[in-house]
Amino acid sequence: FRKYEDGLVETVWFHDGRSPAYGEGISFWALGEMIRRRAGLVETDDEPTTRTKVAATVAEHIPGETNRRWIEQALLALLGIGAGAVAPEELFAGWRAFFEGMAAPAPVVMVFEDFHHADGGLIDFVDHLLEWSRALPIYVVTLARPDLIERRPNWGAGKRSFTSIFLEPLPPETMRLLLGGLIPGLPESAERAIVARADGIPLYAVETVRMLASEGKLTLEDGIYRPTGDLTTLAVPETLAALIASRLDALPAEERALAADAAVLGQSFTLPGLLAMGGLDPDTLASRLASLVRREILRVENDPRSPERGQYVFVQALIREVAYNALAKRDRKMKHLAAARFFESLETDEIAGGLAGHYLAAYQNSAEGVEADTVAAQARIALTAAAERAIGLGSYEQALSLLEQALTVTSDPHEMVRSLERAGNAATSAGKYEVAQYHLQRAIAAKRDLGDRPGIAAATAALGRALLMDFRTAEALALLEPAAEEFADLSNDPAGIALGEQLARAYFFSDDNRRSIEVADRVLEEAERLELAAIVADTLVTKGTALAILGRFIEGLGAIRAGRDLAEARGLVETVLRADNNRAFSDAIRDPRAALENSRAGLALARRLGARGWVPGFVGKIGEFSLRTGDWAAASADLSSTLNEEFEPTDRQLMLNVLVQLRTVRGEPIEQEFAESQALVGNGEDVQVRSNLAQTRALRSFVTGDLAGAVADWRLAASHAGSLPVVRARSARAALWARDAEAAREDLAAIDESAVHGAAVDADRTTIRAGIAALEGRATEALGLYREAINAWRELGLAWDQALCAMDMALLLERDDAEVQAEVAAGREILVRLEAAPFIARLDNAMAGSSASISGVAALPKTASIDAVASTP
Repeated sequence: FRKYEDGLVETVWFHDGRSPAYGEGISFWALGEMIRRRAGLVETDDEPTTRTKVAATVAEHIPGETNRRWIEQALLALLGIGAGAVAPEELFAGWRAFFEGMAAPAPVVMVFEDFHHADGGLIDFVDHLLEWSRALPIYVVTLARPDLIERRPNWGAGKRSFTSIFLEPLPPETMRLLLGGLIPGLPESAERAIVARADGIPLYAVETVRMLASEGKLTLEDGIYRPTGDLTTLAVPETLAALIASRLDALPAEERALAADAAVLGQSFTLPGLLAMGGLDPDTLASRLASLVRREILRVENDPRSPERGQYVFVQALIREVAYNALAKRDRKMKHLAAARFFESLETDEIAGGLAGHYLAAYQNSAEGVEADTVAAQARIALTAAAERAIGLGSYEQALSLLEQALTVTSDPHEMVRSLERAGNAATSAGKYEVAQYHLQRAIAAKRDLGDRPGIAAATAALGRALLMDFRTAEALALLEPAAEEFADLSNDPAGIALGEQLARAYFFSDDNRRSIEVADRVLEEAERLELAAIVADTLVTKGTALAILGRFIEGLGAIRAGRDLAEARGLVETVLRADNNRAFSDAIRDPRAALENSRAGLALARRLGARGWVPGFVGKIGEFSLRTGDWAAASADLSSTLNEEFEPTDRQLMLNVLVQLRTVRGEPIEQEFAESQALVGNGEDVQVRSNLAQTRALRSFVTGDLAGAVADWRLAASHAGSLPVVRARSARAALWARDAEAAREDLAAIDESAVHGAAVDADRTTIRAGIAALEGRATEALGLYREAINAWRELGLAWDQALCAMDMALLLERDDAEVQAEVAAGREILVRLEAAPFIARLDNAMAGSSASISGVAALPKTASIDAVASTP
């Protein structure tokens, strides 16, 4: 493939990186190799050189000074320089943006070798790249053993433009062709023995050739092996591992020992690393390495573009494994300790995971006793440091793995509890909420045993956060409320303040907005005093949204903006996105079109940053607001496309729910999607989720003419305070169409009692008052109110509300009135444009004076054309 690419006339940006086998915790090593290769760096380059070359590379490929600074910082963080300059949540986006910038003028190729050794963060990044850069010419190749599928069973599932190729064993005739090409004149008996043992594995044949060459039975002439000894009675080991072991056993003792030292260091290694392992002088070491190269145990990396140029590499990973497995446990321990000391001498955070891996391996190969305890302490320190680097790079799943390993070598109770809490927080950030709860519950119990009250409060706050993110609001409240009473004396301590932060969110999630504001005010006072910026920003968003729901929009949106500004200044990406999400939710009551634009901006930011967890919420809100603005086609397409991706059940249900609503108003079949949406809700208690499902049921009833059912479900949905003004207005319309003025008056009273005001909700009030006036025979007053409402809907750009208001007029006023007919005609044009088949039919029946105008009509089948509907008498 590389030779093919070299032969192309057009430019192709080719990148190659390998994941090392010596330490799963080395974060993003293969990606770092690609960046070094692109920038012309070697591993020994110092920080000033690295900064200069990275800056020059970014300037070559990325337009715009602002983008360059951000991407440059992200690349430097990957290489272990300037950690913390970019928020972990932004790093994936920065790395992706670099390759996207390269892909603008020419295709980009990225080959990840030994991907089965890749750390979890790198696998996540490649998945992220496949998801977000699919519209650009970026070709990703991952080479891996089947071990990868054991770690990620769904690797590649559901991805567009994904091809998986399994290398099956070669058939015997192909193996014979392979051997014939390697060794012309190979005796038939030898060929038969090799093919029979190989089981179709080409490497077996290659290793057999290497064995025969090292024994002097083959001679290399002009790139072709020629038999120089008797091969008619060839004895071939039965397995590939046995074949490689026999090759290693045939080496001189000093070379076999050197291969073992090298195997401890890894698949590739440097001369200084080997010198640190064995105490040989450089000349002797160089001579023995040259012999291992001649025997095709090792090779030298000569690619001038490789950051590993000059390093030695095992020709096959299996050779390294066999050499390593031949070591006795005590020898392994001593050699891993030597390797760890060498890694420490390099003084770079980039190989923190490799250092930790060597100390952990040394501990695992130590006999019990004081020496093992000492090594365990070193392993714990190294594993914790590697986990912190992984967290800094946004690789929370890898950090969790490293911290769980640290727990296996920790005996001190204080260190144990710190590792448990770190592991719990990493699991929450990784979206593994049950794992987070397990570690944090253990941390709380351990801190109680230690009598660490601030520690208990902090861990309880962390557990509450995990429960809330898992939509387990009732459990979170049951945990946080008694904890807040128990630790009331810590209200001015960071741990107590964090506890209050989560309690305020829990009250907000449970729709108890006044208590949420009350707790948030106490939290903000203390958090700002102690300069706890992250808590201040998040709590401002919580308080602001609660205020907006209670009708204090100006104050609430001001708090949300303040929280967002602070979060943006401090690089708190999650809080920025939460602020955008909540602002759109709050704006929806006053100005749905503004809410739609804010949601689109939030979605663009989430996609730019690769924050997948926020995508479903923004896509769902765009669909919800588009229902009112009339942007149905685009919203439906975005929902359908996003639903093809993998998301958590709650996120999927949210999007399905909105898609069902958009299809319902067009009279399209929705039974399958609606059944899945209901199943995903199950027995869940989240008030917002259940409110959304009730709204969908209500809309289905409204479309099919079950007006009483629509009123009941919309009122049920109004149990969520944030939804009340919108859904009680919908309930009122259903009541009006059923000619129940009293029920509509109840809905209007509920909206007034909410004290929520704004252009859209005030237009809803006017529309409801117009309908009540019409039912009570006050036609002139009703017509004036409808005129006012229609003008408001036009100014707000809410086409669907305008069309429904026109239907109200057709159903409740004299249809012969010229103004009514004009508004009905304008409304009908909107319905035809939206392809709202059931409503076109209902409107036409109303204008014709049909009784179906009141009782409703069933949803038309999807195949019904709009033209056919339009001709209904």
